[in-house]
Amino acid sequence: MPEFGRLVGIALVAAIVISGATAVLVARASRQEGRPLTAFDPPADKPTRHVDLTTANENLGLTASSETELGARGVTRHKLGYLDVPTGAIVAADPAVQPERPAFARTVTPGRYALTLYKAQSRVAMAELRFADGTPTRWQLAVVAGQDAGTLKDDEIFGYPVDAGLGCFMDVKGRDAFLKRDAREQARLGSKYVSSYDDIIAGPLDANGGNEVMLQPLPDEPANVAIFQSGWGDGFYASYWGLDDAGTPLLLVTDFGVIDKGDGRPAHEIAQAAITAAMTSEQQRDSKDGYAALKADDFGAVSALLRQGRIAPETHIEETGDTFTFEAIRLDKPEALALLVAHDAPITMPEYLRTSKIATYSDYARALNKPRSAELSKIIADWESARSALDPSKR
Repeated sequence: MPEFGRLVGIALVAAIVISGATAVLVARASRQEGRPLTAFDPPADKPTRHVDLTTANENLGLTASSETELGARGVTRHKLGYLDVPTGAIVAADPAVQPERPAFARTVTPGRYALTLYKAQSRVAMAELRFADGTPTRWQLAVVAGQDAGTLKDDEIFGYPVDAGLGCFMDVKGRDAFLKRDAREQARLGSKYVSSYDDIIAGPLDANGGNEVMLQPLPDEPANVAIFQSGWGDGFYASYWGLDDAGTPLLLVTDFGVIDKGDGRPAHEIAQAAITAAMTSEQQRDSKDGYAALKADDFGAVSALLRQGRIAPETHIEETGDTFTFEAIRLDKPEALALLVAHDAPITMPEYLRTSKIATYSDYARALNKPRSAELSKIIADWESARSALDPSKR
């Protein structure tokens, strides 16, 4: 079972027709880790996660990038295999919760098409189905019959809900094969049947590493289903058609919201790279020399660099991705920390080093598994006291 946790459920599906458009209502009961079945509220088939389409286009544009360009943005490209599309009608859905979802209104020429995954931060960030060579000149939100993208506000999308941490692409023939297999498993297993995830998806998925698989639901039918991890897990995700000048679809891509503004790296890595890029070659050299001196306990050299203004307590260290103050605490160097505090080191950490629970260097020192030395701890305590004395709100 994928690490982000999956609710393993029995999907009870009812389709209702409203004003000629099909809406899908999903009710589920779930058994998880031996717990009794419990009812869950049905996910609404409407936009629940807002995406700026300009930003989305920055992500989608990565499909035209080289491996080197992707790597610089923390993204890797992975081939999953080929999806059979015998009817040209494609479904995108959470296969464990809503496999009966209707196909997109736009169709493609029937064929067998390459399925590619884009990964970032060890997650499936985007899934791409390619129909023809070329680079899209525009992107269009993929919709099912009855959905009108023109009715959406600027920050809204149409997409599909995910409640089992999975997404998929499949032809309607693949969808029908999956539903037929599910019906067979229910009839075969009877009361031992758990869910389509447990009884159909989990085995092949786990055998393929747990994140993606090209599943053939029925051994006697060629129809297959491309199943993959949906980014960080549950949510609401849009798909987009990549079109050429003539409006012919070249790609179909689902964006799972891992990549931000075309960059798949974590925010702190992006900030670190920007800081390094803004440093001159001399500043980078001084930072490197200063860090070498700190590690070697050459505090005379560290002091000289500080006095000469060639480094400062918050100078970025490219090798470690943090600051001199951070490293003095991490390496438990009381003499170095004393020098940095004497040169007005702020006790508040720079934003790119903070977490939800750690905002100051003293927070960081206390959070370390191995307690710092008594000498360093005293410097931090005195440092905190001095800063509190200067802050009227803490008196």
